[in-house]
Amino acid sequence: MAKKNQEAGQDVQEQIADALNAALARAEANFLIAKMDDYDLSDDFVATLKELSEKSQKAATGFTNIITCLAIKAAMPDVDMRYHQTQIQTQTDRPAGFNFRGVSERTVAPWLTDHTFESAKSGWQTRTFERPKPYMLSYDENIADIKTPFLATFNEIEVLEQSAVEALAYLIHQQLILRESKKIVLSIPKTKDIQLIVKVFRAHFFHSYKASKGASRLPVLALYAVYSVLMEQLNRYEGMELKPLEQHSAADSQTGAIGDIEVINSITKEVFEAIEVKHDIALSERIIQDAAAKIMDKSVDRYYILTTHSVCEPDDVLYQKIANVKALYNCQLIANGVMPSLKYYLRLLSDPSLVFPIYVKLLASDKAIKHEHREVWNKLAIEG
Repeated sequence: MAKKNQEAGQDVQEQIADALNAALARAEANFLIAKMDDYDLSDDFVATLKELSEKSQKAATGFTNIITCLAIKAAMPDVDMRYHQTQIQTQTDRPAGFNFRGVSERTVAPWLTDHTFESAKSGWQTRTFERPKPYMLSYDENIADIKTPFLATFNEIEVLEQSAVEALAYLIHQQLILRESKKIVLSIPKTKDIQLIVKVFRAHFFHSYKASKGASRLPVLALYAVYSVLMEQLNRYEGMELKPLEQHSAADSQTGAIGDIEVINSITKEVFEAIEVKHDIALSERIIQDAAAKIMDKSVDRYYILTTHSVCEPDDVLYQKIANVKALYNCQLIANGVMPSLKYYLRLLSDPSLVFPIYVKLLASDKAIKHEHREVWNKLAIEG
């Protein structure tokens, strides 16, 4: 018999967090390509889950409750998620052995908050949800206008045998759509101070993001913004154009790109200059070899390998390998750090402040950039 006050152990909490993260990864992948039909759910259940998400702002407690129960079920498929308290789990032969409220408060609610999804402090913070009764269709507490889709979700999972894994990923996908629909007006600093511009970029690149995915895109966007201005001011780029950025998730082998940023000849469309950007990855022999493989059959004038890692300048061994590539392919191969390169490029511009409006536009539109990256940018831009 389960103890009345028993709470989930750390290992169980970690399993549930893993289920949430797996659902998020899948939802994000589908969100990037606007694919909503990848979830194996009945049409009725999809409609129910969509209604839950639409009402999640108004009914945050009920929504947090549902996410908690689905995450537990996804992590522990044998559990009957309708029995949310240990004191009623004696009524089922599939008890969890712990109270769901503790999981909601310690794991699920903080996770939802960290990802800027709708959330209450707990899915059991109001009495209507904490009654010692299973969440059956006959549950007679007043859950207001979320009651029908709320109880239907438990019935779909436990009676109609719909998948909690699929439902959780679909709900999170809906939250991604909702989150992105909340327009954030991004701040555009007006400073021409190069030291300050570099300082803001550095802080944005290296902030400790809770959702780290997408952060590696930031230095690419910054350099692209710089090149957008640079190419209009340097004679070197006459007759050249900046190729639009590929999606962050697109592999070079699929797109045919040889760098994250490419300057191409406006007439022949051949790559004239390319920049490969590495985020927090040390310069290595493998990176040089990869660069050589990309340019060996191209007529590239200059190829940059720029990294945000502190180990960004070639040692004697790497310097010799770079020299060999230059000799073999008649291409200037340049390895350096992102930050010193940004500082150098900004010094070439007549007005360095022109870079920020372009960077902000990219932050707003690039699909790899998350809500958190934009929120942090505003904070950094205001603080300076």
